[in-house]
Amino acid sequence: MAHNDKVIQMKLDSPFYKKLGEQKFLQHDYKKAADYFGKVLDMSPQEFDIKVKYAESLVQLGLGSKAEHIFYENIARSEEVPDSFYQLSQLNITLNDPNKSFLFGMNYVLASNDEDYQEELEEMFEVSYHSAEKIEIESQLFAIQLIFQYLFSQGRLSEARTYILDQDETIQEHRVVRNLLAMCYLYLNEYDIAREMFERLLFEDNTDVHALCHYTLLLYNTKDNDKYERYLKILNTVMPMNDDESFKLGIVLCYLKQYQASQNILQPLYRKGKFLSIQMYNALSYNHYHLGNLEESKYFWSKLQEISQVDVGYAPWIVADSKVYFDHHILPLLLNDDSHHRLYGVFLLNQLRGREVFMTEEIWAVLETMNDYEKLYLTYLIQDLKLNKLDFIHKGMLMMYNVESLKNNETLFIVWIDQAEAIISENVDLTPVDDYVAAFVYMYYRNTETKVTKQQVLEWFHISQYRLNKMIDYLLSI
Repeated sequence: MAHNDKVIQMKLDSPFYKKLGEQKFLQHDYKKAADYFGKVLDMSPQEFDIKVKYAESLVQLGLGSKAEHIFYENIARSEEVPDSFYQLSQLNITLNDPNKSFLFGMNYVLASNDEDYQEELEEMFEVSYHSAEKIEIESQLFAIQLIFQYLFSQGRLSEARTYILDQDETIQEHRVVRNLLAMCYLYLNEYDIAREMFERLLFEDNTDVHALCHYTLLLYNTKDNDKYERYLKILNTVMPMNDDESFKLGIVLCYLKQYQASQNILQPLYRKGKFLSIQMYNALSYNHYHLGNLEESKYFWSKLQEISQVDVGYAPWIVADSKVYFDHHILPLLLNDDSHHRLYGVFLLNQLRGREVFMTEEIWAVLETMNDYEKLYLTYLIQDLKLNKLDFIHKGMLMMYNVESLKNNETLFIVWIDQAEAIISENVDLTPVDDYVAAFVYMYYRNTETKVTKQQVLEWFHISQYRLNKMIDYLLSI
């Protein structure tokens, strides 16, 4: 048989995909061009000319927002800032958005001192204005808000704060920017700084809807109840001056559990196609759920999941079910006089989906009253400590919890904790947790009316018959 030793191996590197992308772009095959340019950027993320081609391909595919985000990312990272503003201006000419094109273009002019481009913009869009300073400030505020919201919507709060603090001091002093920064501190739980900033904003203008909304939210989060009730009454009488203020008010009212008031504001905006964002869909889902419209709630939650690139937490019905389960099953365990019951309660709390939403001060107070053993287990779960004995107990419970027919057997878990402590006291190797758990489960059910076979146990815990029999013999010996 003849062998061909002269086969040339293709090098699938950045230049290879760049060449393919450029070919497809010239052929107007923008889908494949975007795919290839994306591969180039995965390998060489700093290639600005490829970002431009990638963005142009996305625009041709109707993905204008995704194209803009490429350059938002650059600006947020202080990379290629003037060129990124220029590309945003050019993209929005293609997208037929003259306002955005002009404002992004002005940011390019301010960053590059390219007066020729300013003249080009003014002629193209037939713009005239009385104050150059005002149009410059308006342009800067426009870009800052968009890029801040881009970072904020992805949960990149620290980066959003840094982006604001990197602006020049003059623009940082503008009310719009101070409101953004104060909101960022609020969501970063830096309440003292946020409070000081909001109180200054409201002292200067007590009708500032954005500051009113977020200050009320801060009072709610910090349990400043008397003041919160006063400001909540104010919020419920506020008449927003524009859609932007209406959106902010509707979102905050939802967070404050004022679901009907929030719905009355947000539903008309949604019908107009305004602010179709993660925040809008999240609020509408929660509003509909708490107003008794489960199917509508599920619809808006699915819309939220379609557009989100970050973890959006748990749906309102899951949180509600978890709260009921906590009240009826977990809280009694946490309040039990027996240490093993309390330990099992902490384990179940850690498995609960959406628990963060209803972990009130009262619940934390219950956890604080526990003995050192349960507190150590709680710390092990929260901080991922390396504690061999508790790790053995926990892994055993987790294995049983992951078996559907075992997960709700409270007595099984309580007895396991006792058995695990007995095994630990023997100072033996704790590594084969699955063997110990399988043998324990088999022996436990031998003494109950519900019988399980060895074959069932082998399938549940994926161990061999030999290992199961060996561990059963060991447990019978202690």
